[in-house]
Amino acid sequence: MHNDTYFILKEENVETRREELYSGIEELFKDHEGKHHLVLRPLIFVNAKDKADPEIEVLKKTITELTFDHPCWGERMPNACVPLELEIAELVAEGKQIMSLVEVKELNDISEVSVLSPEQLTDFLHYQHSLGKIVYFDTPQLRDNVIISPLLMVEVMRSFITGV
Repeated sequence: MHNDTYFILKEENVETRREELYSGIEELFKDHEGKHHLVLRPLIFVNAKDKADPEIEVLKKTITELTFDHPCWGERMPNACVPLELEIAELVAEGKQIMSLVEVKELNDISEVSVLSPEQLTDFLHYQHSLGKIVYFDTPQLRDNVIISPLLMVEVMRSFITGV
């Protein structure tokens, strides 16, 4: 939520309004199949117009804690995946943000070090997604594209929220 939307509320009403908003979000997603992926607590409201907003530190701390608590944290990845991961990282550094699944497969196929099997490639995509390094949904509507720069999603969401 954005703290900057509450400038018209009296200070004593802010906490009540926050709880109302979160209750609405919980109700909205109560039957959604992906609900277990949502983290709705703690209540964090960031003022997107204030770079010094203390809630930003709370958000960073929460993200860090969730990262360390992730079941895949600290797991070793097969060495065969490293070349593809490095190739993708290089493309991100060059400014590329999205790849088609066909492009990912082609990048894998031209590897000079190791080529992942189709099953290994699918596992790689799921694993990288679980770590937050890419965004990949293995559903019929979405599986043809891989967002290799998750910051793109942050920017898209920010533009929805701030209108910028």
